[in-house]
Amino acid sequence: MFSKYHYLSSSHNNAANVFICMINDEIAGFISVLHFPHPKVKNLRKVHRLVVLPDYQGLGIGGRMLNEIAKIYCNQKYRFSIVTSQPNLINSLKKSKEWICKNFGRNKPHRGVLKNTQNSKSGSENRLTIVFEYNSRLNLES
Repeated sequence: MFSKYHYLSSSHNNAANVFICMINDEIAGFISVLHFPHPKVKNLRKVHRLVVLPDYQGLGIGGRMLNEIAKIYCNQKYRFSIVTSQPNLINSLKKSKEWICKNFGRNKPHRGVLKNTQNSKSGSENRLTIVFEYNSRLNLES
């Protein structure tokens, strides 16, 4: 249902936790979250997909979903991040006091990863991406 509205490949990781946004009993969007295994970064959960259907775009639903899901994970003592190249989302997160820009630039292919050179939409090679992390201290202090 959402794959044609997302710029990545339509395959979705089965290990992801999926949350659906409903408005007036209609599906408006979804967000999926994965555990991010990393030798130096512990307890990190990362957005795998964030999609808002076209009829609901531009209303702030994506940002609201991100904030609410981030609070859930941060209350469970996880760090929460998203990597995005979507200009409207970048602008929204840059303005927010709840999100911290951790990194930006053009991604290089990871070593050891096979690259599909024919019509590959699933990678972020040579695309400007920005990593944001939710500032969990804001909600823990209140």
